Amino acid sequence: MDNLESKYLDFAAKVSFFEFIEDEFRPSKIPIDSLSAEINRLGSRGEWNIDDLSDFIKNNPRSFLIFQEIFQLQRFTNTQMIHFMFDTSRMNTLRLDSTFEYAVLNLLNDPQFQKTFLELIQKRIRRTVGINEILRDRAVYPKATVVAIFKMTIPYYIKKMQDDVSLIASRLSNREFGDCPVRMANYFLDKLELNKTLRSINLTEYLKNKKIPRDTKGIHGNYLKMRIKKMLDEHGYFNLDEDLKKLRISELPPNLANKLPRNLYVDRKVYCTEKSVEGIVKQADGRRKKFDLIIFVNGKPKHLFEMNFYSTEGTKIGINEGEYLELSKFIEENTDFRFHWITDGNYWLTENGEKRLRNLWNRFGEIYNINTFEERLWSFSS
Repeated sequence: MDNLESKYLDFAAKVSFFEFIEDEFRPSKIPIDSLSAEINRLGSRGEWNIDDLSDFIKNNPRSFLIFQEIFQLQRFTNTQMIHFMFDTSRMNTLRLDSTFEYAVLNLLNDPQFQKTFLELIQKRIRRTVGINEILRDRAVYPKATVVAIFKMTIPYYIKKMQDDVSLIASRLSNREFGDCPVRMANYFLDKLELNKTLRSINLTEYLKNKKIPRDTKGIHGNYLKMRIKKMLDEHGYFNLDEDLKKLRISELPPNLANKLPRNLYVDRKVYCTEKSVEGIVKQADGRRKKFDLIIFVNGKPKHLFEMNFYSTEGTKIGINEGEYLELSKFIEENTDFRFHWITDGNYWLTENGEKRLRNLWNRFGEIYNINTFEERLWSFSS
């Protein structure tokens, strides 16, 4: 058995699988009590048709929140929202006059949309202008210009709607936009099969018990960091994060001797997380590089770590690999620091993972998983 084969088998034997030590879900934030009347009416009816459902939406515009909770994990997409709130067929036509008329309808009947429109156009022309001037002066503001800014305003307004449900409710209850609840009702009944869904669930209980998934990428990243921090604490290392926060130090100088009380680092094993180091930048764009973990030696940041947990293969692995190889070379050639990579997860047990790891060892040097890092922890004291 060659040395690389033995090294890989040792690494693989010590690979960690993901443990669910953080909450994966959070409860839904829908205000069930204040929407109880709408929930009861929506859930108790056996069959909805488009006329009755559009009237229900128009007369109970905050019911939008109920439909969003029924059909989406978190919220409707921007594409869905644009379809609900705007007549895309009128906006997509080559008939400029028709689209201009629709733009004017929105600008004159939705005050918040008009405000967003004016913010955008004033930013472009760099002066204050009123809506009457824009709609009256065709020489300065041709129809094509108004239509273009109108369309550019829509994504900004949709974002505002996502943050403020009152804007959605106002538009759905506005008689000038009676087509909005109709489009919404048709989409719910035809595309999302609302009636089938309502027949299959107890709506009140469903809304009470619905769980929203948290960011799984964040959870995976936190898992490795939590394991490493716990390990360091158990081995007598002191976490400087709170002290650095109090001193408002986000970028570490080469020596903390003049920045921290000596008792915090003299004769102590210390580390910090999520800090950049003076003089270390990303090679791709020259920006400061924030490291996941930094271990100090005699009050100086010495060992700089990045940490990644991979359960499956993805493009992120290749991006990390390229960045870390460049970073390692730069640090080795230009500084007294040392760069290390801690990575774990069952991706490294796959055929592609093994090939990548073997190649990285040839180009990068040592790479640790959680357990091999703990075995070599003694080596980071100097």
